[in-house]
Amino acid sequence: MKTARLYFLLTFSVLCMATSAIIIRYSSAAPMVIGFYRVLFTFILALWLGGRRSLNECQQLSKKDYQLIIVAGIFLALHFSFWITSLNYTSVSSSVLFTNLQVIFVLLFSIFILHEKLNYWIAGGIFIALAGSFCIGTGDLAHGKIWGDMLALASGLFVAVYFIIGRKVRARVEIWTYTALVSLAAAIVLLAASLAMGLNLSHYPAREWALFFLLALGPGIAGHGILNWALKYVKAPIVSVSILGESVGASILAWILFGEILSAYQIIGGLLILTGIYLAASHEEPQ
Repeated sequence: MKTARLYFLLTFSVLCMATSAIIIRYSSAAPMVIGFYRVLFTFILALWLGGRRSLNECQQLSKKDYQLIIVAGIFLALHFSFWITSLNYTSVSSSVLFTNLQVIFVLLFSIFILHEKLNYWIAGGIFIALAGSFCIGTGDLAHGKIWGDMLALASGLFVAVYFIIGRKVRARVEIWTYTALVSLAAAIVLLAASLAMGLNLSHYPAREWALFFLLALGPGIAGHGILNWALKYVKAPIVSVSILGESVGASILAWILFGEILSAYQIIGGLLILTGIYLAASHEEPQ
């Protein structure tokens, strides 16, 4: 594939991902319901894109693959429920930045669980990112936003586990098959939680249904779908680093649409986090 076309698609996918927090802010539905319909519509779209090939592959998967996909789906459901909720308690920029620390969590899991090598660049990057997190967390604590930051941080931990499991399964399962199945697993978890909480699942205006669908089509399929597809053509660290653009794009959109102006501590902390993630991810050892 031509390099220019590939990087155009990567840029497009990051822009799509940056709209996720913005779309959620426009929705009046409960966080659990938003997460449910996002993964439900993602399941439908991925199954349609995979077509008969995905249906055939589903019949050939091993019991172990299905078990891993179910566990990944549970962590994906936890990620969405915590992250979407965090947007009610903190700014878009802080929420996305803390969630994107998933890159650091993935590296830490790889080092301590998978026993991958730790070099000075990764160690320095992790330290800088954590320093940036402390800077933002301290500032948000003074402004009563620390609860939202902690929810976003937890969501980053959950999605990191989801990615670690995905690394194993995706080596054997085609992208749309995996996306459809893991989204279905997450949808079942979020549906059960929504029913248990007595949340409204059906009585919404057309505007809300459009937002649910856009979350699946934009950030879901065009965003994460393209990034996962790009792993076939570029190294994983490049894809990991490209995720940093989501934080910048979401912050700009939040400023334009909601008037969320970044404080000095958010700018300093955000730059430290982005720098740390870049240094750590770009110097990760190839798989």
